[in-house]
Amino acid sequence: MFEYVMGMDGVGSGDVTASLVAGAADCPVEVVAWVRGFAAVAAGPVSGDVVTGAGLADRVTVLARLRTVLDAEIARTLVAAQSADVLPHTAATHLQRHAAWSGADASEVLTAGRFAARHRDLAVLWRSGQVSAGVVAVIARGLRGVSAEVEAQFLAAVLDKLPRLSVKAVKVLLARTLDLLFPHDADAREQTDWDRRSLVATTHGGMTMISADLPAVEGQAVMAALDAVADSLRVAGDRTTAAQRRADALITLVNAAHAHGDVPTTRAGLPVATTITVGIAEADRVAAGKPKTPTTDLTQDVVHTRDPRAVATTSSDHGGAVTLGDAALRFALCTGTHTGVLIDDRHQFVGNTTDDSTTADSGRPVSSALTRTRVQPLAVGRAFRLATPAQRVALAVRDRGCVLCQRPPAQCQTHHVTDWAAGGRTDLDNLVLLCWTHHRHVELNRWTLTRNPDTAPDQPHWLITPVPRHQWKRRPAHPAA
Repeated sequence: MFEYVMGMDGVGSGDVTASLVAGAADCPVEVVAWVRGFAAVAAGPVSGDVVTGAGLADRVTVLARLRTVLDAEIARTLVAAQSADVLPHTAATHLQRHAAWSGADASEVLTAGRFAARHRDLAVLWRSGQVSAGVVAVIARGLRGVSAEVEAQFLAAVLDKLPRLSVKAVKVLLARTLDLLFPHDADAREQTDWDRRSLVATTHGGMTMISADLPAVEGQAVMAALDAVADSLRVAGDRTTAAQRRADALITLVNAAHAHGDVPTTRAGLPVATTITVGIAEADRVAAGKPKTPTTDLTQDVVHTRDPRAVATTSSDHGGAVTLGDAALRFALCTGTHTGVLIDDRHQFVGNTTDDSTTADSGRPVSSALTRTRVQPLAVGRAFRLATPAQRVALAVRDRGCVLCQRPPAQCQTHHVTDWAAGGRTDLDNLVLLCWTHHRHVELNRWTLTRNPDTAPDQPHWLITPVPRHQWKRRPAHPAA
């Protein structure tokens, strides 16, 4: 018979025993005797038939059952120690400090032990290795708050079935039992679950993390839709996981709703979209497939840059600016709607400088495309009172949100610095983005906005000055522009 043998090199049964009883000089002799027997097994080789697995599989089975019995004995001893009030710490803390248990494992065994102490027949099943600590703990937590009579009634009905049930099956059985015994609780639980519904999005490391709590019916409907779309996106050999396909499905569903016109505009009236801001030189570099040159002069390229938006970035209500890689920017240039916004007219693209237009276009493809794009007016005077969509886009690029608190553009309103009623014009130089709160502050004369005389592209367009408190009540009229 061929054997597979794996030993514990350099570890003897004495070492195992010493480690297990360290710091426990008063441990009962019968427990120490058992530890010595187990240590002899643990220090010996693991052997078995390499073909049939005879011996190895049975070893696993018996040791696993032994673990269950040990959990039951630990729980029984913990309950007795707590009753005698002899532990130096709480039971859970004792297991964590002296036996390197996790908090979850300690809580599970302690909860199961307290419940089994009240139900002898269940304790017998556990101590004989027929049910696990997990099953007993699930029953204890599921029946928390009910009467002893209900506990006994439930156990009498399911005790003979427990050895064949998994933790998940026991949870389902508990839920059905409680629904039958307390039908009104289901209605109350449904109300509670509905009030708990939530969806939270956070950003970290360039990723958006979405966490949702949905009521059972709606949650199952959402998952059914995601799984159906995920299956339709599956391609042989794509090596994507189920979780990755669900993420792709969520993006696909949102894009499909947007394509069918089912997504409303934002509160500020803007179309729902991801806005990517990039300088023309950077867009030309990526579109032409040229590599990015590392920065060598931070003063020149960052502090005194002539294009403050040279790097492709995206921002949203759920996080700050995120710098995009070349692949993401190529995707945006391929599929997105491009809007040219003049940031600094001292360095604008004026067309080809050679007679070979094909060569120039291939070197600066985005610049060439924008020169052939219909220009949207950013100064409409008195013809319109509200800002146009083109002006909203330009303001989003220039102000990047509320000029006081930097709330995202989608949460902002456009404000006439010189009031429309006082003759102010709907021109970009007379418009500013403000969130609801700071729009109210400006209207109440808490802040004044004046044009910055420094027109460098890396300087703010508006200078913001607080108004002294004694001047808040009466707002002076702005002269007509």
